[in-house]
Amino acid sequence: MHLVKRIIGGFFLTLILLWLLAPKEEIYYLLEQELNKQDIIISNEQFTDRWYGLEINHADIYVKGINMAQVGSLRLNLFFLYNSLTVDSILTDKGIHNVAPESIDTLSATYSVINPMNVVINTAGSFGAAEGSVNLAERHLMIRLTDAKEITAFRKFLKKDTEGFYYETGY
Repeated sequence: MHLVKRIIGGFFLTLILLWLLAPKEEIYYLLEQELNKQDIIISNEQFTDRWYGLEINHADIYVKGINMAQVGSLRLNLFFLYNSLTVDSILTDKGIHNVAPESIDTLSATYSVINPMNVVINTAGSFGAAEGSVNLAERHLMIRLTDAKEITAFRKFLKKDTEGFYYETGY
């Protein structure tokens, strides 16, 4: 019986150590490779490897060679059953203010095994506040503005129902 406990304990200890000591930057580079296929480039970023995740500061985002936004900080927390991505201080380029909000103060996306087919999104910025989800099985994105403020720039992309404005698309 003690041998079984030691084997199970050793297995979980090894799993935890692998998770804590894993090169988390490699996960980011894998994501960056996938984004490069879509002509999205993240540059000038500074990495900080943390025990349970990765922090990226001062990144510039380019789409098809055009600077679209600057990100203050991005924190990726990797847990086995619950993963989260938190992005703070996104400033969009002045050239796209006619179709995008000027700034996004916070954006968080969480994935949990409790609801494995959905990624929950919460955000707040110059446009107000919004919440939504990405359904991975149906490849569907739905974002509902819960507190709409300055939406005139991208109002043409939104739909309206009895609950307010929302954006919905498939991918």
